[in-house]
Amino acid sequence: MLMITQSDIERLLAPADYIDLIENAFAAYTRGDTRLSRLAHLDSPPGEFHIKASGIDGVVGVKIGSCFYDRPATLGLPSIIGFIALFDGSTGQPLLLLESATITRLRTAAATAVAVRHLALPQASTLAVLGVGAQAASHVEAIRAVRPIDRVIVWGRDQAKAGRFAADHGAHVAATPAEAARQADIIVTLTPATQPYLGLRDVRPGALVAAVGSDAPTKRELHDDLLAGAALITDVTDQCAEVGELHHRPETPVRAELGEIVLGGTPGRMSADEIVVFDSTGTAIQDVVAAQALYTAAVKSGTGQALPLWD
Repeated sequence: MLMITQSDIERLLAPADYIDLIENAFAAYTRGDTRLSRLAHLDSPPGEFHIKASGIDGVVGVKIGSCFYDRPATLGLPSIIGFIALFDGSTGQPLLLLESATITRLRTAAATAVAVRHLALPQASTLAVLGVGAQAASHVEAIRAVRPIDRVIVWGRDQAKAGRFAADHGAHVAATPAEAARQADIIVTLTPATQPYLGLRDVRPGALVAAVGSDAPTKRELHDDLLAGAALITDVTDQCAEVGELHHRPETPVRAELGEIVLGGTPGRMSADEIVVFDSTGTAIQDVVAAQALYTAAVKSGTGQALPLWD
């Protein structure tokens, strides 16, 4: 079994590499070329654990991730930590063990970029980022790879942190989420909020809202009127109904899953004035294809070290 570190992950693949990788994963899922993605959630106050599993092309991956949002303050460590184990799907042989938070950050931003590629207006140039945690910088970079973003507006609960992020990324700071969103063609919500804070009146016609923060039953970022007034696209509908924005308004009609749009079977946007919401809960197949690509790159380059579990 091979093990690679966080620095190996960052060196083996460039952030932009994940966009096409994740787009292909959405397409493969829709074609039925993957194993069903499985999700388990365990509360462990003051934090939580997520367990995700899926498979493709003869490999199976399992991710165990913990989210403890007090870790930066209490331990001086990141709030999200975990690992992915990749297996040979035909023999059960372990192939790779790797740190998961870096992959989660990169593949999540890539999934949003895929949604932007297919759902945002072609001329979209203003991006609002709501939340300035670990996902924020990767989202700015990934979205800039698929749209001509010339203005970024950020909001964060910690305004000092938002100011530092803005200085580092040439962005403007908004005082409220609504102030940021009302100026934007693309809005990305990246908070662990449990109460909705973004409504229909905060989003202008033609905007795309990528709702990324809601990945557990208790989390929610969007008001009912925004879900009711927008076209809803999901990553995986069943999972969104379990832990995403759809969980909180299950009667919301779903136009399509993103993979259907990637394959061209369903139009994502019907008009230039339509508001579109992408409910992104993060699927196991995204983790698996990323781990598979990293395993291939590690073996080819001789990166990593053997992990002798059996001696």
